[in-house]
Amino acid sequence: MTPTLVVYGASLVLVMWAVYDLARRPRDAMPPRTKAIWAISTILGWLVFGIVGAFIAVVYLVGPRRRMNANRWN
Repeated sequence: MTPTLVVYGASLVLVMWAVYDLARRPRDAMPPRTKAIWAISTILGWLVFGIVGAFIAVVYLVGPRRRMNANRWN
């Protein structure tokens, strides 16, 4: 197994995790248009550039997802 294949596999897992998390969020947590923009940019970023999609997924998972989880417990 080449290191490149491992990196692309890990980035695919990250993208899938972010898209799944976006899909399960209720409508009042994030507007549908915003969810669609995050999901499409993550998937297209991975399909076209590979690691760029993983970077977008990490930005979502560290930023908006954390804020939504913090707001859920308050």
